[in-house]
Amino acid sequence: MMPQKEVSEAIYQPADPVYGSYEGNQTASARQRYETSYKQEVREGSSGKVYPLPHDRTNMLRFALAVIALGLLLLFGLLFMFVLGGTSGWASFAVACFAILFIAGIGMDKIR
Repeated sequence: MMPQKEVSEAIYQPADPVYGSYEGNQTASARQRYETSYKQEVREGSSGKVYPLPHDRTNMLRFALAVIALGLLLLFGLLFMFVLGGTSGWASFAVACFAILFIAGIGMDKIR
């Protein structure tokens, strides 16, 4: 049977010095250079103001362009089908669809 230790003995045991130590070859001069540059940055502080980044509105602009293109398709569809009618109405609507597709495609590509 193992001898029992008192509770107070277990608390005051020194930690193992090898555990958690860094085994690399750091020199004092490298550590000193790092410390001085850090202290210098803290002492000087930041010279410029910090501004928040501007909001990225590209997705909102692309969505608005798509909604406008769909609205124009609906408008031209009603105009060409009911006002013009017949084969010329269908042909005009097809040309308007391709024109809106072309313009909206270029617009979405250019919005960055």
